[in-house]
Amino acid sequence: MAEIEHAAGLGLGAIWVAAAPPGGRSPGHVAHEPIWALLAERRLPFILHVGSSPLSIEAPWMNDGRPDRRTARGGAEVIGSKDLTVIHHAAQTFISTLVLDGVLERHPSLRGGVIELGAGWVPDMIRRLDHAAEIWARSEPHLAEMRRKPSQQIRDQLRFTPYPFEDVAAFIAESDPALYLFSSDYPHAEGGRDPIGRFERALADAGEAAKARFYADNFRDLYPNAFA
Repeated sequence: MAEIEHAAGLGLGAIWVAAAPPGGRSPGHVAHEPIWALLAERRLPFILHVGSSPLSIEAPWMNDGRPDRRTARGGAEVIGSKDLTVIHHAAQTFISTLVLDGVLERHPSLRGGVIELGAGWVPDMIRRLDHAAEIWARSEPHLAEMRRKPSQQIRDQLRFTPYPFEDVAAFIAESDPALYLFSSDYPHAEGGRDPIGRFERALADAGEAAKARFYADNFRDLYPNAFA
């Protein structure tokens, strides 16, 4: 709580959190309610970033019996090809738990961003959360108390940055144009050499309104203090 107030006093625009169960508890634990309430009151979004969880998959998955095979780890890049395929898992778990524990429902002014972890997983996560809330509403009665479906909560309150090599127009078609916003990790490999050009080509048929949301409006939604 003191750290949030300190950050607000410095004029910082967001609060980074780790994509892990804080203190061995769910992020939706009752002990954390004052934290989410304060972030909502201060209009400070929480941010899950690529460094919010371990960047690398566990060592056994790298053991292919070929000791001379090269990996990008420790060279030009921090992560390698195998790492990229699962780097979003911790963030997906954190967000899914946050939603199912009712944090977004209880704090509709709370905002959050998932940055530099790609977005191809987002439409499926949203579908799974809607299914989970519907299927388990009888056996987990707190889910039936939600006034907004998880998909609507996420649409209203969370934003995600796709990688330049991902088809953001397809994600928009599967979910909602309010969810995705521009970013680039240039010149890292996953940031690409021409991120704007690649996004422009992906969004060529998406319409001007969708482009405006992607490049500007969704950022404004995530950082309300910057445009107050």
